[in-house]
Amino acid sequence: MRKTVLTLGIIFILTSVFAQKTEFRLGFNSGLFSFAGKSSESTTFINSATTSVPTQLNKSYTNNPYGSKNGLCYGISANVKRVTKWKFIYGVDLGYEMLRSKIAIDEVNAYPSALSSISTLYPASGKTYINFSFINLQPFAGYRFVLKPLHIDITAGLDIGRCLQAKEKGSADASNGLSYKTSEDRKTITTDIRPRMQLSADYKKFGAYVGYSVGQVNYKSGYVGGTNESYSRILRFGVTYLLF
Repeated sequence: MRKTVLTLGIIFILTSVFAQKTEFRLGFNSGLFSFAGKSSESTTFINSATTSVPTQLNKSYTNNPYGSKNGLCYGISANVKRVTKWKFIYGVDLGYEMLRSKIAIDEVNAYPSALSSISTLYPASGKTYINFSFINLQPFAGYRFVLKPLHIDITAGLDIGRCLQAKEKGSADASNGLSYKTSEDRKTITTDIRPRMQLSADYKKFGAYVGYSVGQVNYKSGYVGGTNESYSRILRFGVTYLLF
């Protein structure tokens, strides 16, 4: 990531003579995050080994937390953008994002203890989220259409997301009258790479945008057995403010 920032900095310096102007913007975004791939599902179940005996190990976790249902995400970023006299644009955006995937829970597979091999399957209702914290760097390039009083920017870029944390949080109410909760570390990757397309419209100092990113890194690459493919998908929409 440091090499990428350095390279972009050199490009800005070397090409400054050709730039008509430079824009610095602050952005706030929300959006929808989910997983796609052969291992991503809309529903799953919770495995649980919980007893009232303090000396026995109690454990609950979501069997497959990588949900194809959309979870709400949010973030903040700052970007610098060069606009040439030919209306070509290029720049970089750096920010923090909280991404959230969701999957529905329709059953609980309950064991009487962690040492037992016999379980009972109960119908249940609930959901599991994975909350991801990311630092995201996005170099981009594109073209500006001037439709006064609006500026319309179409850009293509690359999200380079550094994963800081991934935490599973789940809960479900089962037909046996019990409630089950999960809390697991789900950090399986360090960096996610996502090609990104974005459309933005600016009016004076204010702007709005929508973008879509498609992840190329498999979040289940370290899993053993069966088919293990889950890739991120992000639909973003946000607002920006021109600082100077």
